[in-house]
Amino acid sequence: MKKSKNPKPKKKAKPARLERRVRVTFFLVAEKEEAKEAVVDIILYLDAQYFHFTSEGKSELPVTGFTHSAIPFENSIPHEQILYYKNLGKGIFWGHWWQTEPGEVELIQERVVFFVVDLPAVAEEWKTDESITLIKDRIFHFYEMHDCPQEEIWIVKQDIYRYA
Repeated sequence: MKKSKNPKPKKKAKPARLERRVRVTFFLVAEKEEAKEAVVDIILYLDAQYFHFTSEGKSELPVTGFTHSAIPFENSIPHEQILYYKNLGKGIFWGHWWQTEPGEVELIQERVVFFVVDLPAVAEEWKTDESITLIKDRIFHFYEMHDCPQEEIWIVKQDIYRYA
């Protein structure tokens, strides 16, 4: 076997950088217009964490990023502040659950918006729990502000490892 006179240098693989984060996920009801407006306010609140951090050096929540599914607007976007969101109403999730009252069970089907919020992992886990409690408090506040209070919000917390 002949060796090439000009062998190509092998590219060195970049080493993977491991980052640990905390991811919280939740579904928010977006069936009625009031609830949709509450969800929009939650998105704006999460967006504001970035703007507060970059302008003031500190934000209320240590959000490192977030993702959400589309909000099901049939007619128009009711919030002038979010006109830069061009595709908010293109898709949607449906939540199905059973509401149980003594003696009756009712199947509830509602449109929901799915959220994924990333937070930094810190040694003092109680700080992360405080941030999650604050997210939940803000969610309840925005729903109440739009006259559609929620009985319960489930938030799931997971440790994640990102390989960059």
